[in-house]
Amino acid sequence: MPWTITGHAWAVHQLQHSIQAGTDAHAYLFSGPAGLGKALLALQMAQALNCEVTPGVPCQECRSCRRIARGNHPDVRIAGMASQGAALKADEAARQKELKIATIREWQRDISLRPYEARRRVLILHDAERLNEESSNAMLKTLEEPPDYATIILVANSTDLLPTIVSRCRVLRLRPLPRRQVADALIARHIVAAEAEMLAAWSYGRIGWALDAIANPERITARQEQLDALLALDGHGRAAGLRWAEQRAKEYRNGEQESVFGWLELWQGWWRDVLLVATGCDASVVNIDRRHELNKIAARHSLPIIHSFVQRIGTCAQQLRENGNPQLVLENVVLHHP
Repeated sequence: MPWTITGHAWAVHQLQHSIQAGTDAHAYLFSGPAGLGKALLALQMAQALNCEVTPGVPCQECRSCRRIARGNHPDVRIAGMASQGAALKADEAARQKELKIATIREWQRDISLRPYEARRRVLILHDAERLNEESSNAMLKTLEEPPDYATIILVANSTDLLPTIVSRCRVLRLRPLPRRQVADALIARHIVAAEAEMLAAWSYGRIGWALDAIANPERITARQEQLDALLALDGHGRAAGLRWAEQRAKEYRNGEQESVFGWLELWQGWWRDVLLVATGCDASVVNIDRRHELNKIAARHSLPIIHSFVQRIGTCAQQLRENGNPQLVLENVVLHHP
């Protein structure tokens, strides 16, 4: 069985060709939005480098491929925010914001060891965009003087890393897949067509997000409940909106930043859909199961007001990332709700 990546054929072709031609790099950076399949691509890259049957093409059947897939190959090491928080309590792990120097140094100790049984020692670092200044500098030293027997793969949800780190990696920027391709991939996995179409729309081209939603249906329920709560802000007065802002600000201060950004992404996506409907471009709507509600809201507001609010939600998220006061930032966006 060859590479099992959905989409990103150009990236697979480039990696496979470079391995087989002996021109593969010592360090790679796989970047793009969460849920595109970067982690799977990194894992199958490790398999392709060490496959015992067909180097460059992971057979998925040899001992090496199977051990890498199970996560117990001695020459493939995976680190990231999950491994860093594994020894912590759940609430402490949730508050972790950066990859710390200790995580990188432990990872570097592994890279100093020659392969035990594989052709290449492969080190995969997830959440590379979370490297702080100290850990970035430590990583840079490894990238400047890499062992000739090792391949480093950085996986990041953005390219917000030190330029010197990016410049020392071969960068593959993965992009969201066409909605039709995601839907077809889900249907091929025996998902009912209507559900596949809906999940493909909600996923924004992120096949990993769609598959995760199928495996964890409670996340679909949570998404619908969150959207219902956001829509309920319309018509319940400013007091309800300010209570919502207060709750989200409390979550943010308690270390649940990703949850708050999830709320804002969902809210901005909804109002972007309203804008698309208002401009007659409803073929690109994400919330395809709520077209009737979108039509009603689009009919009530002018294009400038809708467009302004879409931008305001984006500004809110940016201000939070720049350490703005959560309470004030969230209250500001609620007070400008159309």
